[in-house]
Amino acid sequence: MPSRRTWFAPREIAIRNAWGVRWIRLSRGAQVSALALGLAAFGWVSHATITTLSMRPADDGRDETIAQLQADLARQAQLNGEVAALRAQRDAAEAARTILEKQMTARANDRDEARPTNPALPAAAPAMADDSAALSLELSAAYDERRRLLESLQVAEDRLAAMERTAGATRDLLAQAERRATTLSDRIVALETVQGALVDRLTPATAMELTRLEGQLGSTGLDLSRIVPTGGPGQGGPLVELAQAPPPPGSAVEKPESRDRLLLLTSGIVRLDTLRAALPAIPLATPLTHYELRSGFGTRMDPFRRRAAFHAGLDFAAPIGTPVKVTAPGEVVDAGWEGAYGRAVRVRHAFGIETRYAHLRSISVKVGDKLEAGDVVGKLGSSGRSTGPHVHYEVMLDDVPRDPIPFIEAGRHVQQTQDDK
Repeated sequence: MPSRRTWFAPREIAIRNAWGVRWIRLSRGAQVSALALGLAAFGWVSHATITTLSMRPADDGRDETIAQLQADLARQAQLNGEVAALRAQRDAAEAARTILEKQMTARANDRDEARPTNPALPAAAPAMADDSAALSLELSAAYDERRRLLESLQVAEDRLAAMERTAGATRDLLAQAERRATTLSDRIVALETVQGALVDRLTPATAMELTRLEGQLGSTGLDLSRIVPTGGPGQGGPLVELAQAPPPPGSAVEKPESRDRLLLLTSGIVRLDTLRAALPAIPLATPLTHYELRSGFGTRMDPFRRRAAFHAGLDFAAPIGTPVKVTAPGEVVDAGWEGAYGRAVRVRHAFGIETRYAHLRSISVKVGDKLEAGDVVGKLGSSGRSTGPHVHYEVMLDDVPRDPIPFIEAGRHVQQTQDDK
């Protein structure tokens, strides 16, 4: 089989007759003229087909199938060109062979007719024999060229048939991928519908729970931005309109309103989860399990001087020796005698909060100890400036005394919510 580079090379065929030698030239343009029309039509159909397929939604394997089909179509178009060129060469060789056969037949007839009457024929016989031999050689070469072209054409047509079968199988795979993509699209639509319904149900419930929890913690005076920072991470970049943005492969463009609703719900859930996760670190319990509240926070009648004075905490009365427990995890920063507080323990918690346990009979911890909520810090007593057995309990935020009641009430609401679940 000749090299592909010679298939479209210019060719010349010599036709010898009684008047001389005539040359038939097969130019490159003549050989590919029919090929150009066929390729143009096939190329347009291929482009339209591939463009239509590439604009349809695809699943994970469809892009690869389309690429394979495009490659097959390109190879098929190239082979169609090769087949058209071979057919053009075969037709040219067939035409040349027909001309040579006609010339040989005419020469033989002329010789037979001239032999009885032409006395000069015996002298010209050698030259005529040479001409006949040359024509026979040319005719034999034409037959050989025709046979070679027919063999090449058969090989090319077999390859083309095989590629057409492969292209058919590829189209079947693509059709399967299209059906799968349609099924997945239907499932996505159904899931989006379910997601929308869930978002509609969860958004108000999340907002209500978040408002309740923020109100309870906000009543303590605690700055919630310490728990959940209000400023998000930095954002930026050039403005690109949504219409100019390419959609993700194999998916539809998400509706802005759906995305915004989902982001709003996600933001609320994250904030709610962050606040809930911070609750164990905040002193929301009481230092005693069973007690009698004797004095509240704020202005009260001083028990010694019998005049109005400020009370920086709560007084919980109970029997002497009752275990006094820390109300949240933290680190002991002071443990010992503290003037009017008597024996006292001060614990540092998260978010700038400290608690103090005073008038203890004994202390069970030392400075630097790491405590968990419910650990015993000492025994209830009446040391220091005290009129009887009780524990003086303080909550300080950034070294400023805060009323412990809102903390305790917030803890009760949280516990009630957990019990209801």
